Amino acid sequence: MKTTPPTIIMALTGLALGAANLCAGQTLGKAADNAIYAQALVNQTMAANPDLVVVGLHAILPGASNETMFASNLDRIGKKDDDDDIAVATERKTILAPNLKDPGRFEVQVPMKDAGGDIIGAIGLVFKYHAGDDEVRLHVRALAIRDALARQIPSLADMVKPARL
Repeated sequence: MKTTPPTIIMALTGLALGAANLCAGQTLGKAADNAIYAQALVNQTMAANPDLVVVGLHAILPGASNETMFASNLDRIGKKDDDDDIAVATERKTILAPNLKDPGRFEVQVPMKDAGGDIIGAIGLVFKYHAGDDEVRLHVRALAIRDALARQIPSLADMVKPARL
């Protein structure tokens, strides 16, 4: 049996379960219509990592008061963040969790950083998964993806500017 370092929070709820908490009537944006730099980074990340199923970027955007998913390959742009998304960004927690609805997916949430190393939000990544896969390796992959993205993020404000990739 694999063990997980005690600093990692194992969560039974995850990115896929967050959809159940949507407010009735909330209209969410489509990823294809999201013409900001952050969305271009998501698209680039998905294309470069065939083991990824989902990428979601979460933050309190400049001028906003709530944390939301502001870029993703899912059509959930503008979805208000769940408590776990907020904890990753504000408390610098990491969440590793098998997807309860789809055993072929494993979810990792890590704090999102900018190029200066400042925490600016949270990144949710969902990987393809098979029972017995090395979950620590998926955590390491998530950190590598996060760090590669960070090198391309001057600031959170730059993330919402028109796409430039």
